[in-house]
Amino acid sequence: MKDTEHLTFNDSVIDGLLAAYFKGNEAASTFVALSERESWPLTIDHIAFRCLDIDRRAQPFIDGGYVFEGETVTYPDQGWWAKIYRKSGCPALFVDQAYDDARGEKSIIPQWVEKFGENDLHHAAMRVEDIDQAIHLLKKAGVEFAGPTVGNPGSRLRQIFSASEIRDGAAYTVLELTERNGYTGFYHDQANRLMQSSVKKKSS
Repeated sequence: MKDTEHLTFNDSVIDGLLAAYFKGNEAASTFVALSERESWPLTIDHIAFRCLDIDRRAQPFIDGGYVFEGETVTYPDQGWWAKIYRKSGCPALFVDQAYDDARGEKSIIPQWVEKFGENDLHHAAMRVEDIDQAIHLLKKAGVEFAGPTVGNPGSRLRQIFSASEIRDGAAYTVLELTERNGYTGFYHDQANRLMQSSVKKKSS
């Protein structure tokens, strides 16, 4: 099996977060084993945090060289929004929170943060060339998924979440698969559909 300790970005914070994530997420560990078997590149598209204050949570990453260039995802109807930060040579950083006003009452983020805090990754997204093939092989290996793929075949961005790992009876972290076809950003509606699917827990 590929040693994820060697999946490093010369950033001690990012490297430590990913080491803890791979150790605690069975679907992600299965993906690593599958990528070795199938000779897939092990490429992390982005990593994601849930928090109560995006600017506060992102500050240590800004101090480490991440930059915010105005890229956001907003979904007021479901009570949450996000900022995307980027750093050359590192995965994109997707940081989300509930709105501070009444809109935020609809969001599932505060309950997750109350349970697990702000220090753990909610998910890491693994970039794949063929998301349908990856899903098929991961299902054969026992990985459950939280819902259908978002994004149509041949579209610029296709994504899916695994069913959540369970910690203390609650939905915890997920694995994301991401297929990109000439597009580096995020679609608001797709991000929200993934957000809603993240409450599905794996069966065992």
